[in-house]
Amino acid sequence: MYSNEEMIVIAKMYYEMNLTQKEIAEKLSYSRPTISRIIDAAFKAGIIDVKINYSLNSVQELANKIKEKYKLKKVFVLPVYVDDVPLIQNDIGKAVAGYLYEICESHSILGVSWGTSMSYVIPHLKEKKLPFMKIVQLNGGIAKSNFSTGSGALLEKFSEAFSADHYLLPVPSIVDTSIIADSIMTDSSIEQVLNLGKKSNIAVFGIGNVSYESVLYKGGYFKGDSYETLMNQKAVGDICSRYFSLAGEIVDKDLNKRTIGLELEELRNKEFSIALAAGKAKAGSVKGALNGGYVNVLFIDEELAKEIV
Repeated sequence: MYSNEEMIVIAKMYYEMNLTQKEIAEKLSYSRPTISRIIDAAFKAGIIDVKINYSLNSVQELANKIKEKYKLKKVFVLPVYVDDVPLIQNDIGKAVAGYLYEICESHSILGVSWGTSMSYVIPHLKEKKLPFMKIVQLNGGIAKSNFSTGSGALLEKFSEAFSADHYLLPVPSIVDTSIIADSIMTDSSIEQVLNLGKKSNIAVFGIGNVSYESVLYKGGYFKGDSYETLMNQKAVGDICSRYFSLAGEIVDKDLNKRTIGLELEELRNKEFSIALAAGKAKAGSVKGALNGGYVNVLFIDEELAKEIV
């Protein structure tokens, strides 16, 4: 409808020359509503790309209450400027990326899980050359459906940011029987990655909740009514594909034996066990993770923090 040249000219006049829409309309002999429509078209065409710069400061009163109650190393509570979960997840991802930049060192071993929350960390990773650092996948990430978990791509982005080697765990998170799981885990290459995950001094992961929007559910890991069974067993959330109750205990021991990846109790031994979560719906999930002692560094939003407190 509008030419590329028109959109560029008006975008530059509006954003670089700081002219009003009325002033632009007068200079170009257009109506002011037309200028407004051209600016909108330039946004949609990707000619205009607005970046909002702001610092991320923790809501300290809420952070202190959670830190003291659960004896955590660090709690960062992101203020909610707009009540929109993807926007909140983006702020949390930015804060986590900044923290990883601070704590990762030359000989660190960084264990990384995957999932929706973790995908928001990726765009904010800053380059820090640590060639002797190792990055390892904490839980299997191959889906059993057409749905992509994106686990491999996520690990590669971490590797690029830190100029470090990465170690994939190219297996499903959950398999059909414990016999299959045991067999896979005795493979030498898989065993090597699992052992590296255990040795990692830093682990970063999202806390999932039990809902039909779960990446694990969409990934086809549950057959028939098995997911409903998990709900009936009072599961409130998962970390690294392992499901726990509000008390922080594993809810289905058979399912846990069929899960390939880091055991939850291993998280208690990490120097940094970093969890991130967004939205009030995850209050029970985060409480369960905290009650289980699986987290010592927590990044959440203000509304979720209020629910926890």
